[in-house]
Amino acid sequence: MDRLDITSVTGHFRVLAQLTEEEAAVYLPTIKSEMAYFDRIFLRDPSGDAEKHLCEYACACKAFFDYTILKAATSKTYSTQSGGIYAKISDDVTVSNAEHLMRRAMAALPEGLISDDGFVFEGVKG
Repeated sequence: MDRLDITSVTGHFRVLAQLTEEEAAVYLPTIKSEMAYFDRIFLRDPSGDAEKHLCEYACACKAFFDYTILKAATSKTYSTQSGGIYAKISDDVTVSNAEHLMRRAMAALPEGLISDDGFVFEGVKG
């Protein structure tokens, strides 16, 4: 049994990012990457539909966070009717809000379901 359903994760991601099905398909590698990340940090399988749904939402929030970082890093240039060109610098408030949403979704997961993802190393053998 798959721990997370890609259709459900993609659906949550589409709602968060306000993308059409075709637009969301471009970010399928990002979604799959986050699902692989979740597979690595699971300590146990989600028990029941409620835990699985929470995990799928948290995974979508993490993918949305990556999406907002990518969108913020993309430079946007515009031209005016008079021929002037200007660049719009992205507001990092969106990235901060996406990070806050992701952290809240991760905090809502039941204790003991995932390992702490706040540190790079899980252990040091010495």
